[in-house]
Amino acid sequence: MTDSNRSVSPKHADDRSYSPKRKGQRPKKNGNRSRQNQLYPRLKPFRDEEEQSKHLDSVLRDLGLYESKEGLEKRQKAFDDIEDLLNCWSVSVSKPLPLDSINQVPQPVEKQARIALISFGSYRLGVQKPEADLDLLALCPSHCSRDDFFASLVEILKDNSRIEEVHPIAAAYTPVIKFKFDGIAIDLLFARLSNDEKLHRHKKGESYVIEDSDLKDLDEAGVRSLNGARVAQILSSCAPDAKAFRTTLIAVKEWACVHGLYSNVLGFLGGINYAILVACVCKSNRGAKPATLLKAFFQTYSQWKWPTPITLTHVSYTPPEGVTPLPVWNAKKNPRDRMHLMPILTPTYPSMNSAYNVGLPQLRRLNSEFQNAVRILNEIENGEKSWMALFQGNEFFQRHAYFLQINIIASNAKSFLEWYRFVESRLRLLIAGLENPHHGVQAEPFGKFYDRAYNSDGVCIGPGNSAPDCKNETCLFVALRFGYGIDNADLSYGVAEFLHKVNSWNGRDAGMDVEIEVVQSHQLPNFLIEKSLCEKLDVEQDENREQKIEKWQKHDDSAPSAVTWAMKVTGNVQKRPRT
Repeated sequence: MTDSNRSVSPKHADDRSYSPKRKGQRPKKNGNRSRQNQLYPRLKPFRDEEEQSKHLDSVLRDLGLYESKEGLEKRQKAFDDIEDLLNCWSVSVSKPLPLDSINQVPQPVEKQARIALISFGSYRLGVQKPEADLDLLALCPSHCSRDDFFASLVEILKDNSRIEEVHPIAAAYTPVIKFKFDGIAIDLLFARLSNDEKLHRHKKGESYVIEDSDLKDLDEAGVRSLNGARVAQILSSCAPDAKAFRTTLIAVKEWACVHGLYSNVLGFLGGINYAILVACVCKSNRGAKPATLLKAFFQTYSQWKWPTPITLTHVSYTPPEGVTPLPVWNAKKNPRDRMHLMPILTPTYPSMNSAYNVGLPQLRRLNSEFQNAVRILNEIENGEKSWMALFQGNEFFQRHAYFLQINIIASNAKSFLEWYRFVESRLRLLIAGLENPHHGVQAEPFGKFYDRAYNSDGVCIGPGNSAPDCKNETCLFVALRFGYGIDNADLSYGVAEFLHKVNSWNGRDAGMDVEIEVVQSHQLPNFLIEKSLCEKLDVEQDENREQKIEKWQKHDDSAPSAVTWAMKVTGNVQKRPRT
């Protein structure tokens, strides 16, 4: 693992912006701050920083990355209505209240502790896209249980006409209920406080501030559920310039989405990971505008010596007073933590690696794309390109000659949603199984799904979403690279092992399938090639557009020499019969 990681990692620059300690020089005071400055060096401002930051913001608005006033109002209404629904559920599962000591009658419902609904993620940070999920934490009083949450509450959600696609995942690392409320995708987490005192004081419309004392008597699942909201609270307050932080984070997230680097489930980074990375850069570049912060982001992490952990705050191994000791990420003492490739630690107790999903293929792609972004930003600073160049796709599908195409299929929308979510959660196993340095095989996933629409006759009609009662399909692509002199590469074992695991799922019904095939670059779906080429060649209005695409399909000048390295690829397993 270590040798292969070292062999594919980029060269790490040693020309940091701090001066080495001279012989005989006394160490500086405040060592933590000195070390922080070394890890996250302050960079010189972007040329024409103020004007370039305005241009960047204008491009982000043109791309539709800021939610409208109507969209924000719709989210707020959904938030309020979900909070009311949760408190009705809380009353329904409560035990009979103790009698009033004077009048010997049940205490009124108003005296019950309220559920505090807390937003986190992109919405809490103010960086959500119009189509983004709404991440919510239900902080419940002591009479509510997780069993009730995933049983009686789920039934209430399913019976609500404004709610659809209810999907409880109680066995997840962080248990969650996924559903859509008035068309807005919701991820709802659960945590239960042992002491209802703060919830008794909490009123509707007030922001609930999570404190260390709220961790008392929580199990590990509860702590993980609480941690996302706690991290969002800290990130909201630690950035010196909140507006610059938001603009930079919006730009980074869009760059990651366009380049297929935004997916926790597929082993890349998600919103919370990128938010912590941006916050670290903001802290070390106080007063900088978004253009400078964006350049600092890519320069810092293109040179980062992984697995050196990213730490926004000091990591505490001692629990707050009254809180049960919990496992804290520690690579020196915990062998499992030592295996993590890209540690990005949460700034709350207990510090956890928020990027534990990242694998070697994903880290290799992230490092490569960080470096490409540095090159593009230098060209933007020199006036050779505009800001749009950072968000115009990339050459992933032109850079490789062979791909593994994974098609996830179901006979209707309802079955597809369940099947897709299960298969997606297992795809990291397939990607890891394809990676084989000893046999000269590298896998490079593109973390983005492409939907294909079908009509009622089962005929594909192009990219897009099918009608609910028609065949549904989505595609994922993993590029394959082969070492020099590799004439045969057998992928059948890794593919067959993955198919065995997904096909043995108890929830699999008729019509749920996975197709896996090896395709060459000229065999990629037309809509994928056309979209990618139009971004690369800028031929949207070019009269020779069709001829250029056809020429690229016949011969790809940008493809690596791996095209001639792999003369034969076996393991073209399309479908595994149900057992």
